[in-house]
Amino acid sequence: MKMPDQDRVIDIVRDMEKIFDRMSAVYHETFCAALYVAVVSANEMGMDKQSFLDHCEKLFDNDKGILAKELQ
Repeated sequence: MKMPDQDRVIDIVRDMEKIFDRMSAVYHETFCAALYVAVVSANEMGMDKQSFLDHCEKLFDNDKGILAKELQ
């Protein structure tokens, strides 16, 4: 899999957050929308289900770690 430019990814995420904010979307809506985009993207890249789940788990754990550090 091609490694994405991290700064570009952050820019895309920030743009998505702005859209969700303008739409007054709530978390259960943004979760479904973001997950849908992730699944379609993974399928388009030819990623298998286990690889997709491994990436999800890694991102989930990284986010929890960052949150824990911020709360200290």
